[in-house]
Amino acid sequence: MSALADSLQTETVEPDASAVSDSDASRELWYYGKKGLTYDPEGSTNLWIGIRLQTRFDDYPGQNSSAADLLLERDSELDLNRARLKGGGLLGADWLDVYFEYDQPSGYLLDLRATLRLSDQLFLRMGQWKSEYNRERIDSSGKQQMTERSISNYWFAIDRQAGVGLNGRFAHGTRADSKWWLEYLSGEGRGGGWRSDSGLWLARYQWNPQGTPLPFSQSDLKRRERVLTSVAVAVVDGRTPYSRFSSDGGDQLPGITTEDNDLTQLLFETAAHWRGVSWQQELHSKRVRDRTYGASREMRGGYIQLGSFVNEWWRLWPRQLELAGRLSIVDPDRSLSGNTEKERTLGLNWFFNGHRNKLTLDYSWLNFEDFGDSATRNRLRLQWELSF
Repeated sequence: MSALADSLQTETVEPDASAVSDSDASRELWYYGKKGLTYDPEGSTNLWIGIRLQTRFDDYPGQNSSAADLLLERDSELDLNRARLKGGGLLGADWLDVYFEYDQPSGYLLDLRATLRLSDQLFLRMGQWKSEYNRERIDSSGKQQMTERSISNYWFAIDRQAGVGLNGRFAHGTRADSKWWLEYLSGEGRGGGWRSDSGLWLARYQWNPQGTPLPFSQSDLKRRERVLTSVAVAVVDGRTPYSRFSSDGGDQLPGITTEDNDLTQLLFETAAHWRGVSWQQELHSKRVRDRTYGASREMRGGYIQLGSFVNEWWRLWPRQLELAGRLSIVDPDRSLSGNTEKERTLGLNWFFNGHRNKLTLDYSWLNFEDFGDSATRNRLRLQWELSF
C-alpha cells in the first residue's frame, strides 16, 4: 500500500515537461511591456507595438493661426483627435533600433526611421522623424500638460522631415554633461522627398547641469527629490519652398506666398523638474527671406509653462491631480507695430496611469492682433489620453 501511494503521488505531481516548456517559452517570447505588446525572442531582437488614442471635446476647434481665424463662427466638436499605431525596438542587432508611427484619422505615416549605435555615445539616424529642434515639439502630444501645444508651435516648429542625423553625448555624469544633435533635413516636410534646391541644416546643443538628461516629457510624474534641469540652444538654416511645418507636411504662414525661401531660426530653451513641479520655456526668432525678390520677414515668440502636483505642498489636494498654466506670445511680423498674438491657458490633469491614461481639461484666453484684424475668444477643451 505504501509503495502504491508513493507511486501515485509521484505520478500526480510530475509535470508534463513539454507543456511546461511550451508555456515558459510563450511567456518569454510575448509579454505586455511598458510600451505595449512586446516580442522578445532569444538574441538581439526586442520589438514592441502599441496603440494610442486621444478623444477630445473642443468648443472652438480648428487651427487658430490668426485674428481672422478667431472671427470665424464654429460649432463645438467631440472627436477622435488622434489614433496612433506605433512600434519599434531592436531588430536583429543590439546596434540597430527601428521605429514607425502611423496616424489613422489622417492616414499619414508620421515616422519611419532607423537609428544605428556607432558607439556608446554616438548615434546615426536615417529616415523620417520629428526633428530634434525644440522641446515642446519633441514632447509627444500624449505627454503634454495641456490638450494642445502653445500657439508658438504653429509659427516655429520644424516638425517631421526626411533626413539623416548624428547625435551624441559627452562628459557623461558630470557638471558638463551635454547632448548634441546635427541633422540635415529635406526641407520638404512630412511626406516630402529630396530636391537639389531644398535642404535644412539643424544643430541643437543641450546642457544637463546635474549630469542626467531631462526626459522629453512634461509633468514631474516622478516627483524628483533633487532638481533636474536642462538648458538648450538650437539653430536651423537652409533653403525650402515652405515657411512652416506640421504633421500635415510643409505649408505657408499667413501673409507668405513665396515658394523659394531662405529660412533661419534660433532657439533658447530651459526646463526643470523638482518635487512635482515642472517648468519649461522657449524663446524663438525666425526669418523667412524670399530668394526671388529679396524681401524678408522676421518673427519672434515663445512661451513659459509651469505645472505642479499641488499635493506636494498641500495634502488636501488630490495626489493624481496636476495644475498647470501657460503664457505664449508671438509677434508674426516684426516690421508692424501692434501686431501680437497672446495665449493664456490654465489646465488640470488627472492621471490614472501616468501619461498612458489621463484626463486633461484646459481653458484658454486668446487675444490676436495681426494683419489688420483684432479678435478675442475663449476656448474650452477636454481630452482623454489612452495608450495600450
